[in-house]
Amino acid sequence: MTQSEIIEQKNALFSERNTLESQLSSDDYKTIKNAEAQAAGKPLPYDPDALHAKHQAWRDRINAIEDEIAQLDATEPEEDPVPEMNEPDGE
Repeated sequence: MTQSEIIEQKNALFSERNTLESQLSSDDYKTIKNAEAQAAGKPLPYDPDALHAKHQAWRDRINAIEDEIAQLDATEPEEDPVPEMNEPDGE
């Protein structure tokens, strides 16, 4: 794998990780709403099991991405192929 391929893969992984982290952050209000409802003795507005399962799946994928990035960091890049130059015919 060349250095440019490693960088390309890492950029894709960083992008996916950022998306998942953003989804987790934007979904936090559901957990907060459930906690508020529970404290007030009211029914939970969101299914806590489904919410936890979704969040855990996102966290698991984030952890897997971190492992993939670490593996790419440990990868010794191959030489980028240098395009061959054709010499003029000498005419």
